[in-house]
Amino acid sequence: MRAVALLLALAALSDSSVSVPAQMRLKDGTVYELKAPPHLSGRRFVFTTRDGKVFSLGESEVEEIRLVGPTPVPRVALNPQDSRQLGAIARQERLKKGTHTLIAPAETPRHKRRARASP
Repeated sequence: MRAVALLLALAALSDSSVSVPAQMRLKDGTVYELKAPPHLSGRRFVFTTRDGKVFSLGESEVEEIRLVGPTPVPRVALNPQDSRQLGAIARQERLKKGTHTLIAPAETPRHKRRARASP
């Protein structure tokens, strides 16, 4: 009943307006790609696939339900011809060589001393 525990943990997410994609794997090996985590109605999971089809399956048929993270954004290679990217290129080169340093913290402002008036 791991699926039930996970479903209860995801209940708060499904109540929000943000739709989190999920994946449901059945005991027979079938995998469903879901628009959002399924909800439990009685002893059955009710869910909508990414194709928009609505299904209902018995709790005993479900092996696992898990959230699917967002698709990673591919890293763009830096262009050495672009002068605005030279700092980032230099940092990457220092990291490769192992000579990187932390960025220095901002200097704290100094207060000017006021001259005391003489009596």
